[in-house]
Amino acid sequence: MASFPIKPINLLKLLPIYCICVLSLVPVELNCQSRPRVGLVLSGGGAAGLAHIGAIKVLEELGIPIDYVAGTSMGSLVGGLFAMGYTGAEMEKIVKGMDWESLLADLIPRSDLTYEYKEQLEKYFYDFPISKGRLQLPSGLIAGTNITNMLAGLSWPAYNIRLFSQLPRPYLCIGADVATGQEVVLKSGNLHDALRASMAIPTVFTPVEVNGDLLIDGGFINNFPADHLKAMGADIIIGIDVQRELYKKTQLKSVVNILKQISSLTREDINVRNRLLCDVLIRPSTPGASTLTFGLADSIIRTGEKFARAQWGTLKQLSEKLNAYTTGQNKIVPLPKIDSVFVREMAFTGLVKVSSNFVQSRLNLPFPAWLTADDIYRAMQRAYGTNEFTKVTYQLDPVTDGVRLTIRLEEKEENLVHVGFHFDNLFNASLLARADFRNLLKQGDQLGVDLNLGENPNANASYFFMFRKKRQYGLIAEFGRLKAYEYKDNRKISSQVYVDGLLDLVMRSTWLNKYAATAGLQGEIAWITPNIGDWQIQSYNSKMVNIYIQLKKDNFNNIPYPSKGDKAELLIKEVNNFTESGINPAMVIDFRYRRAFELGPKWSLQPSVISAFAFGDSIPYPYRSYIGGLGYYYKSVIPFAGMDYMERASNHALILRADLQYRIRANHYAILKMNVGKSFNAFDQFKETAANLAGLGLTYGYSSPVGPVEITLMSSTTSKKPILFVNLGYWIR
Repeated sequence: MASFPIKPINLLKLLPIYCICVLSLVPVELNCQSRPRVGLVLSGGGAAGLAHIGAIKVLEELGIPIDYVAGTSMGSLVGGLFAMGYTGAEMEKIVKGMDWESLLADLIPRSDLTYEYKEQLEKYFYDFPISKGRLQLPSGLIAGTNITNMLAGLSWPAYNIRLFSQLPRPYLCIGADVATGQEVVLKSGNLHDALRASMAIPTVFTPVEVNGDLLIDGGFINNFPADHLKAMGADIIIGIDVQRELYKKTQLKSVVNILKQISSLTREDINVRNRLLCDVLIRPSTPGASTLTFGLADSIIRTGEKFARAQWGTLKQLSEKLNAYTTGQNKIVPLPKIDSVFVREMAFTGLVKVSSNFVQSRLNLPFPAWLTADDIYRAMQRAYGTNEFTKVTYQLDPVTDGVRLTIRLEEKEENLVHVGFHFDNLFNASLLARADFRNLLKQGDQLGVDLNLGENPNANASYFFMFRKKRQYGLIAEFGRLKAYEYKDNRKISSQVYVDGLLDLVMRSTWLNKYAATAGLQGEIAWITPNIGDWQIQSYNSKMVNIYIQLKKDNFNNIPYPSKGDKAELLIKEVNNFTESGINPAMVIDFRYRRAFELGPKWSLQPSVISAFAFGDSIPYPYRSYIGGLGYYYKSVIPFAGMDYMERASNHALILRADLQYRIRANHYAILKMNVGKSFNAFDQFKETAANLAGLGLTYGYSSPVGPVEITLMSSTTSKKPILFVNLGYWIR
């Protein structure tokens, strides 16, 4: 047998074959890599950011896993909710159910306003703080109390989480330090504070202090933070960008567009770089949406869904690829929803002049007790309705067997200037300014000075301080000039100048935010001087000492166009007129009541009654009843649709009126005013035909930020021609 030499075997050459054989015996599952991490980045864009919700619904429908979330401004809000585990459908339901007008304007129900604050809101439309002897412009039009508390309620599932990386989907959002101009990446703290800071649009919302930084909307520096999402560990980035494209040269023909362009230019470079980081980029176009058009929520959400579905093929391919992995598939477990918390402790921050007992009485919360988010939200509105604070917000912190509710307050400047405006085609324009000086001599006191500048000027100064919990006493001094008229046979024959000076010592009590009672001792001097006319009136003056009681109720749900509630006023005054012949006493009883009933979603009826009676042998000029016109220029003037201002004068008057109100659309109204009445000097004249009055008016009204805008066409049985009356702003006297 032949023999062959044996060649040595090179084991290194057999190593690959050996490895293949070994690996073939390993289960297939262990031969797979972990799934790539997916991040979702959401841009800012105001109300257009609601399109994120529609796009997220499509991502959920395809089952695309999202591991990290980052956002700016409106993208931070949607992103924060999504990071907590809210679904697209849940977010859609939330935003459609919100009262955006109340949220964005910091409006609160009138039932939560103190009685004194209600009266101020019917005259003034803006406040300016006085600091170091100078008027200061506010840092933003809206303090954001309602927005902050709404965000706090939505963030209840994460109330005990301070690191956003511990959310079901690790999360961050972007703010901008207004003091340094630096970008601030928010990864920790109270989640609702981070959300509020990231969407603090300058000049619209006030800045927010977070961790020592004064922050505004992060969109001014980084409105599409895909770079930070990459740094979080995202391997694949899905971006939803609702920012508009830069205007072309031909579109830059208005100041508004130029300012928008300048704002966009500052962040365009980083936007371009961050878009390039996205593996999938969805860019919904919402040309009808602007910063605050949240009323278009439904159509904006549908637009986001539409643009996401336009990339269905790409997204489906990505979904299939990601779901093919058998390792690294982390299931997102949403944070559990919390219906109520047990508030075991309560704390207050920011109080300097106002006592915590006062705040706690206004909150009117049981303690300790189980409370819902709505319970606390309403309590914040009640405290805010005192007009003592620029902001009232809260946070929850876990403690043993419950939570600590911390009420965070920012007291108003001790000194404020309020401004109001009124115009009508009878007395033209009037400007009202009021200065408030608080806590001058003791905690809780208030000095107010009103100036009404116009054809009927008026000055008023009052000083009140607390006597008991809800009782005040003080002094009121008032000086006014009124242009008045005399009529004969329904024709204006003369005008007079009426000047009135008052000094009151009063005690006032309010309760339940809707009742007020005042008792006072009053010194009064009145002068009457003829102005022009063909019927001469003798000049005279009256010196009076009066004692009065006044009861008021205001439970209207809205001013100036209520649909629910009522408003009432009863004045009983003993007038003692000092003349050369001695003291001439008179008794004045004035009662006014108006009720509002809802007749349907858009219709309401407002019946009212006004009665004024003056008893005595000699009734001073200021205390007769003057019927006609639609304004409250003076305390004894009774509005009457269809008649000229102060057209009928008498000792006694009884007026019945009904307003049928139709809401055309938001803030726009059509009102049919119908009134009948009696005007007479003695009760034996009540049945006389000459005492009868009847009138009708049709009004278009618009509730504007500075007060009602109204145009009324009216006529009456005493008028020979229709009367057109135009009014802008609240009645400021």
